[in-house]
Amino acid sequence: MSKTISGFSKLTKEEKIDWLAKSYFNNQPEITQTIKQYWNVDEKLQQLHDDFIENTISNFYMPYGVAPNFVINGRSYAIPMVVEESSVVAAASKVAKYWSTRGGFKTEVISTTKIGQVHFMYAGDKKELETYFNQQKTELRAATASITKNMEKRGGGILDIQLVDKTDKLADYYQLHVTFETKDSMGANFINSCLEAIAKAFRKDDIEIVMSILSNYVPECLVRAEVSCKVEELGGKNPEKFAQKFEQAVKIAEIEPYRAVTHNKGIMNGIDAVVLATGNDFRAIEAGAHAYASKDGQYKSLTHCEVKDGIFRFWIEIPLALGTVGGLTALHPMAKLSLDMMQKPSARTLMQIIAAAGLAQNFAALRALTTKGIQHGHMKMHLMNILNQHKATNEEKEAVVAYFDDRTASHSAVVEKLNELRKPKVQWVDFLNEEEVRSTLANLRTDAKPLFGKMNGQQMVEHVSAVTQIANGNWNVDIYVSDEKSARRKPFLNSDSELQIGFKAPFLSEDPTPLKFNSMEEAVDDLIEQVQHFETVFNENPNRKVVHPFFGELDYEYWKKFQVKHFTHHFKQFGLV
Repeated sequence: MSKTISGFSKLTKEEKIDWLAKSYFNNQPEITQTIKQYWNVDEKLQQLHDDFIENTISNFYMPYGVAPNFVINGRSYAIPMVVEESSVVAAASKVAKYWSTRGGFKTEVISTTKIGQVHFMYAGDKKELETYFNQQKTELRAATASITKNMEKRGGGILDIQLVDKTDKLADYYQLHVTFETKDSMGANFINSCLEAIAKAFRKDDIEIVMSILSNYVPECLVRAEVSCKVEELGGKNPEKFAQKFEQAVKIAEIEPYRAVTHNKGIMNGIDAVVLATGNDFRAIEAGAHAYASKDGQYKSLTHCEVKDGIFRFWIEIPLALGTVGGLTALHPMAKLSLDMMQKPSARTLMQIIAAAGLAQNFAALRALTTKGIQHGHMKMHLMNILNQHKATNEEKEAVVAYFDDRTASHSAVVEKLNELRKPKVQWVDFLNEEEVRSTLANLRTDAKPLFGKMNGQQMVEHVSAVTQIANGNWNVDIYVSDEKSARRKPFLNSDSELQIGFKAPFLSEDPTPLKFNSMEEAVDDLIEQVQHFETVFNENPNRKVVHPFFGELDYEYWKKFQVKHFTHHFKQFGLV
């Protein structure tokens, strides 16, 4: 009987099992029974599981355990773990209990940047490619505006787009290296959608797009977990000897790859177990972690230990790209239960919890390999009370806790840090506020040098005034913007993104326009007059629309949004905001 089959995916689940039983198990009835006994009795729930992947015939159960008594940054957690290896949950629980009475784990998210790349081939002049990239950079962002809109509302989005030359590694090979912040989402679909939109906007005849894909190597999506104490507080009969041997064991893993692989496997026992329990991608986490362990050219330990001046420190730094919304985390009932068990953490908090689990697992293994002992740490116990009093968000709490990790947390200092975090990220210029504009420009000299670009101070003022005249109808720029480009670019005006350095409308010359006025005072007066005229012409005709030479036809509201971005961009050019 042939074991080759066509149309397997179109068979029902029963038909798939029958074919497998006949083709590979000689119709043994116990095979079918074994497969079916792992079906869920709830048909709707089973159907949900069936739809997770293709060709599902049953469920493969793994033990779901709980490691209680974790205290992370002063907060208690029971951590769910899905793992088949014996002693993993017991070891994590035992270490967690020790730490729960000794200050717990100190964790911080160092960064949450994720990476995607557009890989392309280009055989032309590099300078021309760089010029084209700089001209297109704003449009590349604009191309993703409809995709990034909701992510930007949550504080995420595209952080930067860079052109990377890799021709020394592969002939004609370049990248668009794009960095992202995806907040509580792992963000794979978001990142890949953005990359495809960017690739489409960047494509031209002499650029061959090879592929657009996120990277699971996320060295800038980094979390740190640490425990530390005085050596004498480690406990046991000889804490000094324990500290010495423990440090030696870690340093061996830092220099010996054969030991480092097993050492890091123990860390991943704890990390993978929680990643699986929360419905995250443990394969991506594994790949990223091992790549990070090799970042210096040799595979090394992910944890580190230092005994210095009588202080024992043990810590881990590891990249963890995790999500708490979307994907399997939103579909699998046990994944949702796991997140609820951990008090519905943000992605940043989950990074810290999982890093602590990995550190605990490694500590347990190394203690078993050397001698027994555990430390006492300290936390700033009143910090969370102050944050709650001022209704801090979870993100604010994480940022403030990380900031005061090595600082004294007084009430006034915490409030000051909170107020700093709550300041708008971009200090947008209110171009309609004459007093504010005049005050800001009061000390700008005609010959002031810019932080970027070629214009001097007065040329910048006259340029902003001239562009305002386009909206006013006093300057007709002969340029065509297709509906397709306008539709792609206009959503950028609704975003929180700024005009990028190097942005230049196609109708402008490379060199600044000669001065029109005799003094800065006259130029500022003209600017104010143009802004007032801007208000007047749109008030007289609320339905008025004027073509912008880059964004296309804009009404009053869209012109205002552009003006805010344009004024802010050029005021920043001279350090005015």
